[in-house]
Amino acid sequence: MSFENKTTDELIRVAKAGLGFTLVADSKTADEVRKIASAAAESGAHIRFVMKSALEPAQFQSTGNQIQPG
Repeated sequence: MSFENKTTDELIRVAKAGLGFTLVADSKTADEVRKIASAAAESGAHIRFVMKSALEPAQFQSTGNQIQPG
């Protein structure tokens, strides 16, 4: 299943359901990635964010979560 074409709200619902997935997150803003990661942290879902662009890991840090380029 491809997750890249899902809206941020859809991805948050999937993460809140506790389902893990890999997301090529280049089309998402840092705020959207934080929201998805926060939902995953609450439910225990494992999400792998793949960044194909040159972004700094610090752009994707939020309280209790650290997302590193995959």
